[in-house]
Amino acid sequence: MIQLIIGAGLGLGGVAAAVAIKRYNEAECERAAGPADHWGNKYEARILSPACALPLVLVGAIIAATACFYTQDTGEVCVIRNLGGSLAGSTSEAGFHAKAPWQDVVTYDVRNNLINFYGDTDYEVDGGSYEGKQVSINDKSGASANIDIQVNYSLNPDAALSLYSEYGTQESFVEKYISNDVRAVTREVSGGFDTVTMLTDRSQFTKAVQKALTEKWKGIGLTVEQVSVQDVRYPKNITKSYSEAQAAEVAKQKAQNEQETAKVEAETKKIEAQGEADANAVLANSLNDQVLQQHYIDALKSIGKDGNLVVVPEGSQPIVGTK
Repeated sequence: MIQLIIGAGLGLGGVAAAVAIKRYNEAECERAAGPADHWGNKYEARILSPACALPLVLVGAIIAATACFYTQDTGEVCVIRNLGGSLAGSTSEAGFHAKAPWQDVVTYDVRNNLINFYGDTDYEVDGGSYEGKQVSINDKSGASANIDIQVNYSLNPDAALSLYSEYGTQESFVEKYISNDVRAVTREVSGGFDTVTMLTDRSQFTKAVQKALTEKWKGIGLTVEQVSVQDVRYPKNITKSYSEAQAAEVAKQKAQNEQETAKVEAETKKIEAQGEADANAVLANSLNDQVLQQHYIDALKSIGKDGNLVVVPEGSQPIVGTK
């Protein structure tokens, strides 16, 4: 619209200049047609070319023509707005597009955008992205904390018209709706988790926030791509108490492990001793007089088989082996 006004202004200026030049030339011609002065000199008309006004007309036409076209990048949706504020439609294809010169183009970014709350960051909105201060919450245990959280989301191109009708520009939509939703949902979900869970199992809280945002936004054309809880900061007295409790739990678990180890070692020794006793009992039961006598005879035969002289104790029957 601004291009149209500028172009029309330059064009009208060029036309006015051409008319002024024409009138000036006519006046010059009339003066030249008059009588000579008392020295007999005739006035020579200084004629200006109407083409002097042509550059203004051309520049105005070019600027006005640019109001009839617009370019669109990949990942953008352009909403076409008429002069009276009504909507004429939208386009989602990248490239050059034509429009009426009195229509305006409002662009929405449908690529992944980031909502980021962390630390004491100043509030800033950039297209579909937003930055702001950390989110303060109260958990199920009643403890307060500050949370750094990031939410990646994308916009369905088909939702651009309805979002513009309700919120206007994308910056206004992000500032008034999306950023408030992220804060509100984070606070609401944190009320379902106790302090220990928030400190030790942040993934549960992260999944719960993503699920809640997905349910809340699915009806307006927003898709939650990823939620990332960067940090959960409790007051020092809470973190100190948690650290002490954690250290006590570690010591308790260590003692229990040592008891279990000692118990297993004692049981192992008991089993080994029982096995050895059982083996000795079996051996003792198997060594009767006949078996011992047979082993004795076999040993003597083994010694004397190569012609060795075998002497047995007094009172036993001697065995002499010869080769």
